Amino acid sequence: MKLLVGTILAGASCLCFAQGEEGFKKVRHSAPVVSGGPVTKAEAAATFRRVAGLFKTVLHVNVLPQNARLAGANRPVTRAEVIAEFVRLYRAAEPVFTYTPKPVHVETSRLTFDKPSEKTGLILMIERGCVGTYGPLATGAKSTISVHDFGDAVGYFLARIGDCTHVPSTKWTPYLHGNQS
Repeated sequence: MKLLVGTILAGASCLCFAQGEEGFKKVRHSAPVVSGGPVTKAEAAATFRRVAGLFKTVLHVNVLPQNARLAGANRPVTRAEVIAEFVRLYRAAEPVFTYTPKPVHVETSRLTFDKPSEKTGLILMIERGCVGTYGPLATGAKSTISVHDFGDAVGYFLARIGDCTHVPSTKWTPYLHGNQS
C-alpha cells in the first residue's frame, strides 16, 4: 500500500513539473543605475548603518551610532572618512575575534595620506588585512572614492571580519591542512 501511494505521489509530482512554459511569466529585472560620480556621505552612512545592523545580527555586537561626520550631506565622502568608519567597526568587532591572521606588510611610502592621524588608521587596516595594500583606499590619487571602489572596499572589509570572527574548519580550509606533499 505504501509503495502504491509513494508511486502515485512521485508520478503526480513529475507531471506538475513537466508542464510547459506557457503558464510562466518571464520577469525582466532592470539593471541598477550607478552614478559615475563619487559616493556621497549619505550613501556611505546608509551602507555603514547596514553593516552595523549585520554586526548586531550576526556577531551580536552593538556598534555605537555614527558620528555626525557622515550625516545627511550630499557631498562626496572622503577616503579618510571611510577608513575612520572601518576602524570604528573593526574596534567594535574585535572582542568577538576567534582567529588572528598574520599581519600584512605595509609599504608606507606608497600611501597617499598626508596627515599622520589618517595614516595610522589606514596602516592598522592594511596590517589587519581589512583594506587592500595597493587598493584605491590606500594609494588612490583622489580624496574621494567611486561607487565601484567603495563597494569593493566594503566587501573586502566584511570578508576579513568574517575570517576573524568565525573559526575556519580544517576540513575545508587548505592552508590549515598542514604539509600535504
